[in-house]
Amino acid sequence: MTAKKTLIVALLLATIATPAPAAAPLTYRAEAFRFDPQAVPAPDRVLAVLNHTAAAQIAALAAQPLHIPRERSGGVTVNWISATFLIGLGRLARVSDEAGAQAYLREVAEHYNFGLLGAWSPHNMMDADNVAIGEVYEELAARSGEAGEIAPLRDRLDGQLALLETPPPPGKLVWWWCDSLFMAPPVFARLSVQTGDDRYLKAMDAQWWHVYDRLWSPEHKLFWRDERFPLRKTRGGQPLFWSRGNGWVAAGLARLLDTLPADHPSRARYIATFRTLMDRVSQLQRKEDGLWTANLLDPTDPSGPETTGAALFAYAMAWGVNHGVLDRKAYLPRVERAWSGLAAKVQPNGLLGFAQRAGDQPVPSAADDHALYGTGAFLLAGVEVMDLGKGFTAFPSAEPRRDPPGPVRLPIALRPKPAGATPEQIADWARSQEERQAMIDLSFDPPLKK
Repeated sequence: MTAKKTLIVALLLATIATPAPAAAPLTYRAEAFRFDPQAVPAPDRVLAVLNHTAAAQIAALAAQPLHIPRERSGGVTVNWISATFLIGLGRLARVSDEAGAQAYLREVAEHYNFGLLGAWSPHNMMDADNVAIGEVYEELAARSGEAGEIAPLRDRLDGQLALLETPPPPGKLVWWWCDSLFMAPPVFARLSVQTGDDRYLKAMDAQWWHVYDRLWSPEHKLFWRDERFPLRKTRGGQPLFWSRGNGWVAAGLARLLDTLPADHPSRARYIATFRTLMDRVSQLQRKEDGLWTANLLDPTDPSGPETTGAALFAYAMAWGVNHGVLDRKAYLPRVERAWSGLAAKVQPNGLLGFAQRAGDQPVPSAADDHALYGTGAFLLAGVEVMDLGKGFTAFPSAEPRRDPPGPVRLPIALRPKPAGATPEQIADWARSQEERQAMIDLSFDPPLKK
């Protein structure tokens, strides 16, 4: 065995032999979630809230075992619901790992073998919701340098390129609902940057503007959820514009611009669309708590605050302020109020309340309504809010720094000698170690495409 391999194996054995420290029990203190709505939040206080909520969400998921065959148990999967939480968790892991965010991301990704849902039909292979998890794999690959972690994603998107560049037939869209602009475009754009292949950007850009042409309302300066909604009215007779749907678009644009190359020909148009949308959304913010109602143009149907759309808007606004896309003087007070309102809706169980359930239009929500996508949006918002005092940050943003090499990257590992084993068990262990050592010494690792 080479000296390098001997060192790696020794480090790995030391890691295996040392048990992980037990997580500290979560303690809810209401005052920790109270923020002055007229002041820039202290970053350390925001981070404490984010770590608390992330840890609470991970603990809640750990209490829901995964099932084979899969059941609708509410546990983590690779659908858009979990993906949104994991995307937010990935951003938190860049600034803190107190909640065990990075390890949890990798555990989920490796459990699902870096795969995507949708293989049961061509339609679901193209579904933007099933692409959203790709950002989690891109985040892990950026930090590990392992091209294999985005290989399944790349294969999936390669099969979509030609179809996404083709003009859609009348009445049809691949990404036919506005939520899809959060789920898929940032993944395509980031894969293009990570691989140097601009085909992903070209396909994404073509489809994004197809969606815009069909779902943007120039009159209201908002996005319809899909092409059914221009014909619908609220109970008060107002046009029906969904808060979370427009939040998906706003947050998706922020994530897309975070990655889109500075010289991309559509960059100025994306920025203009973002500014127009955020200007309209800012006019609809609730004065009493800084949040938004589920129905943007009719605060009575339903009444009361809703946090998932609000968290997405808060993230987008904070991102716009931090990156000089939105006027700081005009928008900073709105972000301060929004964060204060959101933090106050975190419940004693550590999770964000008033999160409207999954669906396609406004419905009422209550304090004990929680959702993984709500937690994810809250984490995205909080990480940006932490930077409000730093001033202007250029974009596109750089990929996160590469993690230092360590034993976790060794795919084939020796195992420690079992304690208290019988002679037969020790002999079996010795045979398995010999085989594993042969795999370390003799196996060929083919290079993957960059």
